[in-house]
This record gives sequence, structure tokens and C-alpha cells, in this order.
Amino acid sequence: AGMRTRMQPLEKLFGKYPRLIRDLAQKTGKKIELVIEGAETEVDKSVIEELGDPLVHVLRNSADHGVEGPDERTESGKEALGTIKLSAANEGGVVKVTIEDDGKGLSRDKIGAKALERGIVTETELATMSDREVMRFIFAAGFSTAAAVSDLSGRGVGMDVVRTNIEKLKGSVDVDSEAGKWTRITFTIP
Repeated sequence: AGMRTRMQPLEKLFGKYPRLIRDLAQKTGKKIELVIEGAETEVDKSVIEELGDPLVHVLRNSADHGVEGPDERTESGKEALGTIKLSAANEGGVVKVTIEDDGKGLSRDKIGAKALERGIVTETELATMSDREVMRFIFAAGFSTAAAVSDLSGRGVGMDVVRTNIEKLKGSVDVDSEAGKWTRITFTIP
């Protein structure tokens, strides 16, 4: 029974984020709606403490670099209002926390080029990799530098730190994206 007392709903954490997104939208002149699902999902108290930083980081990335400005969105046939969806669910003994935005997505080519430049991968290896494998380079240590910010639309910034934080929880992080359409980052936590 002692274990139960350590369990807390993610609402404690998720409840802080609508304001964060509101502030970021105001600063960047964007229209962004944050949709939250599964806030009642319970995790160990230690998880809530460790999850705060990586979540803020990914949400900030989505707002700053993922979701486009209203004009750019309208021009590419999207609604002016961008959406970031933060969701959590218990799935067979693990908790999955997902951040998905309907922004500009990730470019395999840009990430691949950056990984080549960093010496993380060879041309030959790159040619045989799936898009998702290439996208995972955003989590590689030292992948992001100031120079990467502009041409990677900032997505790589600090993602290695996010990965390290999640691995501290014995969890894993994954990314999936469709260029021009959406990006989804998934934390899986035991």
C-alpha cells in the first residue's frame, strides 16, 4: 500500500503547460492551441520530478520551431491555428507520453546532412537508413550546436539532454515526423 501513495496524476505537471504555450504563442506571434489528453494517468512521484524539464523542452521546441506562423500556415493550406497535443496513457506496464504538433515536420535531408557533417554517420550508412532512423539523430550527443539552430529549424537543440533525462528514468524516447505536416515525440517510461 505504501507504493500507492507515491503515485500521482500527471495533471500536476500537465496543468502548468497551457500557460507556457500561451506565453510562447504571444511572444512568437503564433496561434497555438494546446490539447491535453490522459492527464489523469498516474506515475511515480519521482517520474513527475524528472519529466518536467524534458517536457518543457519538447513543448517549447514545438511552439518555437515546429508550429509555423499563421501566414505561413495559411499559405501551405493549413488552418492558421496550430495544435500541439500532449497526451499520456498506460500501455501494458509502461506509461507513454506523447507530444505531437501539426507544424513543419522534420527534414530527413537536413538531419542527414547535419549527421554527415558531424561524422555521426557515413554516406553508405545513411543511404540504407529509414527516415525514422535518420530522425533519431536529433537525440545524438553533440548533434546540436548554435549553427544547427537555423538550418535544422532548432529541432536538434538540446534533444540529447531530453534523451539523457528520459534514460535516467530507464525510459526511451522516439521521434516520428512527416515533412511539412507533423512531428511526434514519444517518451516511454517503465
